[in-house]
Amino acid sequence: MATLLSVNVGLPKDVAWQRHTVYTGIWKRSVDGARTVRRLNIDGDGQGDLNGHGGEQRAALVYQIESYRSAGCRRVP
Repeated sequence: MATLLSVNVGLPKDVAWQRHTVYTGIWKRSVDGARTVRRLNIDGDGQGDLNGHGGEQRAALVYQIESYRSAGCRRVP
């Protein structure tokens, strides 16, 4: 059986990147307690580029803990 280790959300913001400004929601933070997963996203979360992220088929993204470990992440949720 799977165990949910962390729910992470964040709202998009403008960020300077390679001499451009991009609107991104890549930075997420772990939250305490329950969050509702709705048709388009999770409460408190947002996506900057809706052409490639979010929406009815991509409202929530799930990673296995092994994905973080194999990517060499130092801080695993």
